[in-house]
Amino acid sequence: MTFWDILYYTALAIGGIFILIIVVLAFLVGRGLESRDGPTGKPLTFHERIFYKVAENLRWIARLFKLSYQEINVIVYFFIIPFSWIVLLDIILSFHYLKIIFVLSGVLFFALIKDFRLFSNKLFNKSVDFLNYFNRFGSNYIISSVWICVALPIAIYWLLIYTIQR
Repeated sequence: MTFWDILYYTALAIGGIFILIIVVLAFLVGRGLESRDGPTGKPLTFHERIFYKVAENLRWIARLFKLSYQEINVIVYFFIIPFSWIVLLDIILSFHYLKIIFVLSGVLFFALIKDFRLFSNKLFNKSVDFLNYFNRFGSNYIISSVWICVALPIAIYWLLIYTIQR
């Protein structure tokens, strides 16, 4: 077994464990949200339940690593999830180049960034602006967040995993 194989299987294992932890935490947090009323005293809608479950998990992870919510949000949605997609794409294409390029780019990025907290706040605010853009089409921040930040990544995972199995 080569160094790259070990690195490859280690990354897969870490990604799988991370996803498993998120799923378990989502169920645990979900139990607490089942009886919670929304800010208006009305029960939470389906989209609100998903939004608050994901946000609560991200807050928990942020506290665990002593990061801000914005920082962990940027790390998960702009680094971890895309990296896991790159790993799956490398499996489909049968080579390691994309993940190597991604990791080297990430290391270079973190080496060059002066204030990650400030950068995260700015990128998070731009992401909020992007999600609020869909308000003009009858959506709102919570619904847009669930569709773009939860449903779309799940669909991409499904497509990549389905492609691997074919």
